[in-house]
Amino acid sequence: MQESQHIFIETGLLHIIENFDAQRSNQAVVLNILEVGFGTGLNALLTLMEAEKRGIKIHYTTLEAFPLDENCWRALNYPQLFGSVDYSRVFAKIHLANWDEPSTISSNFNLHKIHMTLEAYRPSPGLYNLVYFDAFGPDAQPELWTGDIFNNLFTGMSDGGILVTYSVKGTVVRALRSAGFQTEKLPGPPGKRHILRAVKM
Repeated sequence: MQESQHIFIETGLLHIIENFDAQRSNQAVVLNILEVGFGTGLNALLTLMEAEKRGIKIHYTTLEAFPLDENCWRALNYPQLFGSVDYSRVFAKIHLANWDEPSTISSNFNLHKIHMTLEAYRPSPGLYNLVYFDAFGPDAQPELWTGDIFNNLFTGMSDGGILVTYSVKGTVVRALRSAGFQTEKLPGPPGKRHILRAVKM
């Protein structure tokens, strides 16, 4: 939870919200987010919480080739770890939403879970303001961290859009730059020295 909050929410979501506030002070914030690797659903839950807290609207698309089974995600205790508010119902709603169909989770959060590999996904050009790149690491799945993959994501992102990830390997940085991103290493969460943010300029 600490890592997800630091990498994807603070370095990604809150950063893009600040940019939107500065550029569009009189307009409601509506963000399109792509998550690579739905996994346990934690990033989706954290993002929904921020959307509710800040009164912004988020369209959240997430890719997952190997969804967790229900026994596994129901055993997770994430929803009970946020102080006085229990997000168990919302967490279940996120997981029970049908795959490959848009779903309304709350008035601020629309979810589209896509059961598909990253290699097969072709986003609409210029759609996403923010990408959470939370795939398995480049040592485990090097095919997901290539120039071709990042070229595809670059096309699918809006100008000024950002991609955040935990990997700062040289091969990853070079692949992002070859796709056209500008990259910067940022301080990581406890136990990790650096993380990476890439911007489509």
